[in-house]
Amino acid sequence: MLQRLLPLVVFYSITVFCKDDDLVVPAVRVVRLQVDYPEAAVQEIQKIHKWNSIMRNSVIASLRFINKHWIICGSGPNDERPPNDCGKAQVTGEVLDGSHYRINATFISERDPIKNAKVDSTSTVYAVAQIGLKGGIFQYTNALKVLGKPSSKLTFDEAFFCYKGAVLVDGDKCRLCPPGSFFNTRLEECELCAIGYYQPEAGRNTCLRCPDERSTGAEGAVQKSSCIPVCPAGYFFDYNSATCEPCGLRGFQPKSGTDRCIPCPPTMVPLYLNSTRIEHCLEKCADGWQRSTDGHRCEPCPLGSFKSQDDAVCMQCPAGWSTLNKGSKHLNECKIKICYPGTFLNASTFQCSPCDYGLYTDEYDSRICKSCPVSTTTYQTGSNTITQCLSTNQCKSGAHTCHWLAACMDMPDFDHKPRYSCKCKPGYVGNGNQCTDACEGLCINGATCLKTGRGETRCLCLPEFTGRRCESRL
Repeated sequence: MLQRLLPLVVFYSITVFCKDDDLVVPAVRVVRLQVDYPEAAVQEIQKIHKWNSIMRNSVIASLRFINKHWIICGSGPNDERPPNDCGKAQVTGEVLDGSHYRINATFISERDPIKNAKVDSTSTVYAVAQIGLKGGIFQYTNALKVLGKPSSKLTFDEAFFCYKGAVLVDGDKCRLCPPGSFFNTRLEECELCAIGYYQPEAGRNTCLRCPDERSTGAEGAVQKSSCIPVCPAGYFFDYNSATCEPCGLRGFQPKSGTDRCIPCPPTMVPLYLNSTRIEHCLEKCADGWQRSTDGHRCEPCPLGSFKSQDDAVCMQCPAGWSTLNKGSKHLNECKIKICYPGTFLNASTFQCSPCDYGLYTDEYDSRICKSCPVSTTTYQTGSNTITQCLSTNQCKSGAHTCHWLAACMDMPDFDHKPRYSCKCKPGYVGNGNQCTDACEGLCINGATCLKTGRGETRCLCLPEFTGRRCESRL
C-alpha cells in the first residue's frame, strides 16, 4: 500500500482577491522516494571516503536511467540545466538501526500521467519507480554494494509548492500575486502594496516606492502614475485638476497623501472645509439654515442663498438673482433681482432704487443703504463707496476755492449743494476768491501807504500834496 509521509514543503495560503485566470499557473510537483536497505553493512559505510557524494551520484544515475525511458523529472523556472535530467535531485541517507539504512531522493517531478520517451504510453512516477526497484536499479555494485538488497517496495510521497511571488490554490495550482500586490515572504501570502508604493507586474516579491514627496491615494496601486503629490490631512488629490483640494462637503480625512475623503455619517455634514476628524461631522441644520463657522449653532441662509433637505450647506442663487429674506428653503425663492452697489431693494416696489443723498452702499443685494459718517454727506444719489461721503464743512476739509489771503466761512448746504463764503483778510481787498494788498496802487505822488493794526490804510503825503490818496497839490 502506498504510504503518505509528512508534507515536504510549506503550503502557501491566502484569501485570493484576484480572479484573473491569467495569473494561475501549475504548481511545482515535488516527489520523494524512500528506498530501504534492511541488511546494510552500516559499519562499513562509515569507512567509505566521500560516501555522501558517491551515494548521491549513484542515485541520480538510477533516476536518470528511469528518466531515459519514462520522463519523471521536471525542472524549475530558473533551472539552467536542460529540463528533465534529474540533476538537481536531493539525495540523503540515514541509519535507522544497526543494519537498516534508508536513502531519500527528492526531486521536481513531472505530473502524472507521465509519458514514455520512446512509445506512446503513459504511467505514473510511483509505478515506474517501483518497476525500477524490482528490476534492481537501486541495487548497486560499486561502493554502495555494502547496502545490500533493497526492500521490495519503496515509499512514495508528493507535494506541490509555488515559488515566491505566488500562492498555492486548489492544491496544485499557483496564483501569482497580482499587480498592485507583492509576496510577503514572512507571512507567506500576497499583500496589497502599502500606501506610497506600487507594483505594475504580477508575481513580485516587493513593491516599488513612489518618488520623493509623492504617495499613492490608497493601498494596491498598480502604476507609477498613481503616485500623486502628498496632500495634507483634510485634503485630497483631485485627478481632474491635478491639485490638492479640501474635502469640503465630501467629508473628512485624517491622513495625508490620499486621493479621497471619508464621508460623514448620514444626516451629518463636516464642520470645516478641511475637516480631519469624524468629530468634525455635525448634525445637519433645518431647511433654510446651516452651521455657523464655529459649528456651535445653526444660522439662517444669507440673502441670495437657500438650503433644501438634500443640501448640506446653503446654495447660492443663480447669477443675478437673490431671495427676499434670509433663511430661504427652495430655489424658487430666488426671484429677486440683485441690486448692484449704489442701489438697494425698495421694499415697496421690489425694484432697485439708488441710494439717496447722504447714503451709500458698497455691497451687492443691499436692502438698505448705509448712512455717511457724521458731518459728511454725498452730493449725488447712487453712491457706492464711503469715499463719496464728503465733509459738509468745506472750510474745514479744504474743499473750497477761497484765496489763501481770504477767510472761509461755512454755511448750511442748500439743495444738496455745498455752501460757504470767502472774505479777504483785513489789509487786503478782493472778492475772496482773489485777494490783493490794499496798499497796492492806493497812494500816488510819492506818498507812502501805511496800515493800522486792524488793516486800515492811509497815505502819508509829501508836503506839497494832500487828499486820501495824496492826489491834490497844495
